[in-house]
Amino acid sequence: MFIHRPTASEMKRPENPGIRFYVGLTVFIFSFFMLPTGLILKGFIANHFWKGFILASFWISAPLMKISSIAILGKSSYVWIQYKMHYLYHRVAKPHQVTPLRYNIGLFMFVLPFLPNYMISFMPHLIPISLQTRYIIIVASDVVFLSSLFVLGGDFWDKLRALFIYKAKARFEETPEKEDE
Repeated sequence: MFIHRPTASEMKRPENPGIRFYVGLTVFIFSFFMLPTGLILKGFIANHFWKGFILASFWISAPLMKISSIAILGKSSYVWIQYKMHYLYHRVAKPHQVTPLRYNIGLFMFVLPFLPNYMISFMPHLIPISLQTRYIIIVASDVVFLSSLFVLGGDFWDKLRALFIYKAKARFEETPEKEDE
């Protein structure tokens, strides 16, 4: 099922919300620093009551600041952010035709992580390494695997999706044969 999403050119350019957007964004960003700030400040106080009070107040203030920032931003900021994200997507990240070289590199990246994961799982005696190194290899393999999905492009996502649809059929495009002259 295809859902039509308007492109940036089809969307009406909303008005920039102005200072309200920047204040709401500042409050939202500061909310992420509340808990670490509380953890740092509690180290400077000796009394256990005040340590708990500071930590609790900074811990509670973070979600309250996030909710407040949403109220400050308002609908006009939401529409403006949505427009900017659509514009960025259609300008930078819109899917393009994948070249054969990119496709082959993506397939290599797609298959490559299976080797170290297979060896670590089924033949750990062949790779005598520390547990920490194994975790690094596993995480790196997962990152390469997920990156390959983006290198392969949008058409590959459709191929991958077809694996999970029972009635999906593969259709191959026939190329016209060159006639020898």
